[in-house]
Amino acid sequence: MADDTRTAGWYPDPWGTDDERYFDGSAWARDTRAAGSGGDAAPSSAIVASAAPAGSDPEGPVRPEGGESGPIPAGWHPDPWRLAAMRWWDGDAWTGHVSGPPPAMQAVDVQSERALARWLQPLLVVAGVAQAFGMFANAAQAKWFVEHWDEMVRTGTTVDAPPSGSSFSSLVLPITILVGVLFLVWFYRAARSGWGAGLPARRSPMLATLSFVIPVVNLWWPYQSAMDMVPADDRRRSVIQRWWAMWLLGTLCGLLIIPAQAVFDQTATRIVAGVGAAAMLAAAFAARSVVTLITDTHERRVQTAD
Repeated sequence: MADDTRTAGWYPDPWGTDDERYFDGSAWARDTRAAGSGGDAAPSSAIVASAAPAGSDPEGPVRPEGGESGPIPAGWHPDPWRLAAMRWWDGDAWTGHVSGPPPAMQAVDVQSERALARWLQPLLVVAGVAQAFGMFANAAQAKWFVEHWDEMVRTGTTVDAPPSGSSFSSLVLPITILVGVLFLVWFYRAARSGWGAGLPARRSPMLATLSFVIPVVNLWWPYQSAMDMVPADDRRRSVIQRWWAMWLLGTLCGLLIIPAQAVFDQTATRIVAGVGAAAMLAAAFAARSVVTLITDTHERRVQTAD
């Protein structure tokens, strides 16, 4: 695994990415940088060999059956954290020197991710239209809710149902739920693909997906998890920022429709609904671009790894 003929420095990443990876004179480090970014300075982890990651195995490498007892000599062994194919054991502890892509990279299932993306992309637009329509439907009902609020919260009082609106209003929630579930399935598969392709992730694929329904943390965890699915130096990640900003704005407007009616008037309510509808439509189209970006990124990483 070592290369005694190569001097320390930055080289095209042998793991198949578009970045440069640092070679410390004996092994490839985990540190990467954008290709052509300049400078020959070694990364800090190559100047001082890093200690084993948190949660390291104090027993060291797995001994082969029938192997000799006593200290395990320094050498290359399968990476216990599966961040690379091999990691250097210095005789006492795991180091930061790694070699080869993680085994999981060869098992990334981007085909299922792409198959879901094909269905999801047009449905995201349908869901965006439905949510925009729902904004105006909620604005139309806001006046009724404000006028009957006291009756609804008073115990033992019977209140007639609010006006139902058009027949399409009853389809807004089912469409939103259906597309939302499909998006979460795709998101989980995409997170697994990014995880397996060696992209650093702050959370596991399951936790990243569940974060959409966890109160409070769902304001930023899903956004962070989506950003983790694309290399940090990819400028196209701005579409993820745009998607999340529009989604938060649309959600906020949806929550403010009834307060706007209660504090101001029907005109203010319609303005809030209009802004929310525009934000939901923008978020839907941005989400299509996010799905395309992430899926294409994972396909390219697998192709270069092969």
